[in-house]
Amino acid sequence: MKILLLAEFFLSGQTTHVLDLAEQLKRMGCDVHVRFTRVHSPLFGTEYAPRLKEQGIAVSTGTGTSFLSYLVRRWRPDVIHAHSSTLFASANRLARRLRIPSILTCHGLGFSHPKYQEDLRGASHVIAIGPKVAQEIRHICPKLTVIPNGVNTEYYVPPQGSFLRNQVVYIARMDRGKIPALTRLTQIMNSTFHRQLMVVADWDPKIAGIVYHPWTPDLRPILQQAGIVAASGRTAREALACGSAVLLMQRRYDGLVSPALTGRADFDFSGNLGRFTFSRLRSDLKRLLTSRTALQKLQRWGRRYAEDNLNSANMAAAIAAVYAGAAPVEARPKHRSWQGR
Repeated sequence: MKILLLAEFFLSGQTTHVLDLAEQLKRMGCDVHVRFTRVHSPLFGTEYAPRLKEQGIAVSTGTGTSFLSYLVRRWRPDVIHAHSSTLFASANRLARRLRIPSILTCHGLGFSHPKYQEDLRGASHVIAIGPKVAQEIRHICPKLTVIPNGVNTEYYVPPQGSFLRNQVVYIARMDRGKIPALTRLTQIMNSTFHRQLMVVADWDPKIAGIVYHPWTPDLRPILQQAGIVAASGRTAREALACGSAVLLMQRRYDGLVSPALTGRADFDFSGNLGRFTFSRLRSDLKRLLTSRTALQKLQRWGRRYAEDNLNSANMAAAIAAVYAGAAPVEARPKHRSWQGR
């Protein structure tokens, strides 16, 4: 099966999802071409594109429609799968021209807005990355499947050895909205535990009491060194796979990822619900930093949880099943011309 993946390239979990999906589909025997229309980071050329090519995955860039049209005519993919909302209409249009399925993935909330409804209704199938996303667009999408994001649990693994891992690291693609929560975490680390907080981000938030490290395309060495990771989204999943305890936070604090938290009906990896106060964050940190037994027990559980629930090979298999069952995009209905009225 030939799969054309369409997206814009940002330093984001969405981009990493596309790259991981491409690799897993390639492992399954699919022929994959990744098209990034816009590239918003120079790391694409130095780090990400070479890795795709090493995997035998074709990749191209550019906003022009002529090459993309030429590509689909010459290569003739079996499925077009778009991940960026700016490319939903293009995916449907190209799929309609080739009479093949168009698959759209909604990676967050906000897709109930009227500007997306025509594209969502026109797709062969829509994938939502979680139940909250699905709930928002269910009334729009005639064919909808929830497939949560996964991570490569063969690559993201705990380090060898049984040494104590209790370094606290905050990891995020930074924006201004995350700074208040990060400031509170830093204050707790400085005042209660007399530690500086290691922060890995794509720009320096310049908060007193942190040790800043610039973003790196491969977080595995950091995650394996750290034992306690404050993160959300994909990074939180990768941290669990590496056997770290995870403090789920982005703009708010959503709790310590544990059997109790993952068993809640409202559990997700967003870090924006604000389930708990920052006093709870302090007590959760105290529990982990004062009890080696509690920390290591949670780290071992996190690895098992990732293997059972977050494996991207299973995610890719579920997406491939959607591809196999999707019908070609339907042609647009022709509007009758009314004259002489």
